[in-house]
Amino acid sequence: MDPEKRALLREINQFFEEYDKRFPEWYRRLREKARKIYWEYEEKGLPVGRYGLDFDLTQFYPHLVTPHPPLRSLRDLDEVGRRMMERVGNRPDEEARAASHLQHDTVTRYAGLTELGREQVLLMHPRGLVVEDFDEAICKYPWLEKYVGRILPVNLDKYTAWNTAYSRGGIFVWVKRGVSVKWPLQSCFYLERTRLGQLVRIFIYAEPHSEVHLISGCVFNPGCETALHGCITEVYVGREAEVTLTMIHHFKPRFHIRPKVGVIVDDGGIYRSNYILTSPVESAQLYPTVILRGSGSRASMRSLLFGLGSSDLDIGSAIMFTGSGSRGEVISRAVVAEAARVKLRGALKAYRPDVRGHIDCRALLLSRRARAHAYPNLKSMSPGARLTHEAAIGRIEEEHILYLMSRGLDRDEATSMIVRGFLDIEIPGLPDVLKMEIGRLIKATAEKVM
Repeated sequence: MDPEKRALLREINQFFEEYDKRFPEWYRRLREKARKIYWEYEEKGLPVGRYGLDFDLTQFYPHLVTPHPPLRSLRDLDEVGRRMMERVGNRPDEEARAASHLQHDTVTRYAGLTELGREQVLLMHPRGLVVEDFDEAICKYPWLEKYVGRILPVNLDKYTAWNTAYSRGGIFVWVKRGVSVKWPLQSCFYLERTRLGQLVRIFIYAEPHSEVHLISGCVFNPGCETALHGCITEVYVGREAEVTLTMIHHFKPRFHIRPKVGVIVDDGGIYRSNYILTSPVESAQLYPTVILRGSGSRASMRSLLFGLGSSDLDIGSAIMFTGSGSRGEVISRAVVAEAARVKLRGALKAYRPDVRGHIDCRALLLSRRARAHAYPNLKSMSPGARLTHEAAIGRIEEEHILYLMSRGLDRDEATSMIVRGFLDIEIPGLPDVLKMEIGRLIKATAEKVM
């Protein structure tokens, strides 16, 4: 490690030693351990992670001070911020939302239940839904020691150690037993400070027989030239509970995106995820892993990607089937244009004979310079498990375009319609309001690409 990088890491460590004084001892120890592991990985010259484009994490500074004051309402955010929030499925008016959270750079400016959430949840279940800043929750709830950092270990790779050591803020969602939250929650991570390493945590704990949907929208201020947005998400789905996580990213070139997601699902639980990328970026790497440890547990994971510009995207999902009768599917769709490079990964690992899993990876190439690869991976430790996959990469057939043009559309309109149809996959179990948001985003982005 060169002397300049050593000096920078010492400066960052000094900042976080002071910042971490607010935390309980167990969390301080976890972060100190992460800093030592990161230092060792840096000394060894290891890459950011096993997959995805490698880059220097220390070019993005997690210790930058960003003094944004709290907001009384999301409407108090400036017009640019409100407009950018809407691009990632968030609503500044909070209509049809049970709770809202906004983190601006490193500061949580707004968090809590909406009027609808208070009327629909708290009247029947006082304290039945808790939505707070993650760092504040760490200080308030000692029981988190048993869960934080357990699904995604600190030594998983260099990035995981980096985020664990230097994260600031995030969102904490706790749904109590038997509480069904029918309206989505929304969380926005908004980047404005250039060269910031926005490292956050998302933690969702759904107790047995509960239900919750979270829309996590991540977006930039137009004045931000380059940044790192990174997140560690841990989700615990209790017995017969349902959790849906929709993650929507809209950034721009020279941005690196590194969300890590780990999920555990208990007996009869259901986990659904939707990842949507609507813009060109420098790189994005995502490989959420779900452990279906409960009997009859389910997982459905979908990725909808627009590979634009010279984006380097390495996106995948993995499901581990350890519970009796568990079921899961991984579905990926990528529209790859210009000089973008996309790798689609899917992994299913079965440890019992009565489990079922399926991978479906497809990419549509819109440019001769575009590149796409699919890597389905099936592994079974039991001969009775049924794991299947299908993958397809190709271009739009000219006769399909000519047919639509014969019906009165021009070439761009015909291509846009085909792209929308390619991305129009059924997402069961979502509330109508969330289906409408996803459909609107896909339609707007497809038209913009054309």
